[in-house]
Amino acid sequence: MTIRLNGKNYALTEEIRTLHDLLEELKIQGQVVIIEQNHQIIDRSSYPDTDVTSGDVIEIVHFVGGG
Repeated sequence: MTIRLNGKNYALTEEIRTLHDLLEELKIQGQVVIIEQNHQIIDRSSYPDTDVTSGDVIEIVHFVGGG
């Protein structure tokens, strides 16, 4: 299964079924992120229940502190 992740094609393993799984795969599950899936912002509480399907366009934005 392939998705478009932050502008690049990304092949997913069969274990990645939800946005939560995707965040774990990318090792960013503990960070504050915003996920847009197919041009719709997904509420953080829905990540475990939101399926990822082939062809999805996903943008993940995470915040970096600094000064």
